[in-house]
Amino acid sequence: MIKLSPLFLSLTIFAISLGCQPSQTQDLPQNLSQTPKNINNSAIAPSPNVSESKFKIPQTEIKATKPWHILVVVKDTFDPKTGKHGDLYQEQVWQGAMKAGADFGVKVELLANTCHTCVEDQIRAISERVDAGGINGIVIMVTDSIRVAPVIEKAIARGISVVAMDTPLNSDKILTFVVFDNVAGGKVMGEWLVQKLGGQGRVLILDGALEQQNAVDRREGFLAGLRTGKIDILETKSAAWSQEEAKEITQQWLQKYNNINAIIAANYAMSVGASEAVREANLQDKIIVTGFDAMPPALQSIKEGAIAATIDQTPDLQARLSIQLLLRHLENRETFPPRVLIPNIPLIDRDTIDN
Repeated sequence: MIKLSPLFLSLTIFAISLGCQPSQTQDLPQNLSQTPKNINNSAIAPSPNVSESKFKIPQTEIKATKPWHILVVVKDTFDPKTGKHGDLYQEQVWQGAMKAGADFGVKVELLANTCHTCVEDQIRAISERVDAGGINGIVIMVTDSIRVAPVIEKAIARGISVVAMDTPLNSDKILTFVVFDNVAGGKVMGEWLVQKLGGQGRVLILDGALEQQNAVDRREGFLAGLRTGKIDILETKSAAWSQEEAKEITQQWLQKYNNINAIIAANYAMSVGASEAVREANLQDKIIVTGFDAMPPALQSIKEGAIAATIDQTPDLQARLSIQLLLRHLENRETFPPRVLIPNIPLIDRDTIDN
């Protein structure tokens, strides 16, 4: 059966971008306006030897004709007693996956993790679930782009088809990698901030976990956007996606630096933590805080004026598309480009949040 999907009809042609090698972090320039060098942090792509191509998102969604069982692997915790996820982004991924499973007629199973950066625990859990059998496909958000690859290739060798989403997996054996364009999203945010600052200012950057390629890509995008103005980068530091760590780092920065104009955070939790520290120091009218991910706490903070802006990655749509592409392969052996980028990059601020 084929069903028209408003979600799928609303998207345009995907940009297919093929990275080549795992990234290497370089020292960051302190004044981006005076240092035009390129930083080589291109995203890991599943296949470095495939020529560039274009891919049109399917204009219809198919339904399953067989009882396919798809495992959805997320990065963070889930408590079945309370129904609570350890991370709101993962919750939206799972909500999108469950809706897709119901709409497409496939069984979806959640495999959570012990923490957002617990790589060995994720590897162990995947291995045990693959050994238990009974699954036809996997949609995975990896905790580490390199270290998780062997256990996924073990699953593929057993006939299980795999789609990575959100964070790339360094393997040429997966079907595809569905992802929001983190570099482009970071660039949009950097350019927005340059405009807000009138073209110049002193900025701090809160990185995510740098063993995860999406964190590296967002930073690369931030830097590209900030280069459009005369911006001094005072410091960058990883808070590993944590609200608590971001608050602590921001408190240290407020003691260390004078005349801070803005703090860019690579996810919603870190932006909330940074905004808490800024507010407690009574500097909310002097320091702009921005984030990444349009999660409810970030949106509420924008409404209250604590956070100035964020980028919406549409995680539920990423999950839906990942499951649909996996289903199309299971049903019809369809193949896809190594990486599929969602082109829309919604920036949400006080002017657009009501929309």
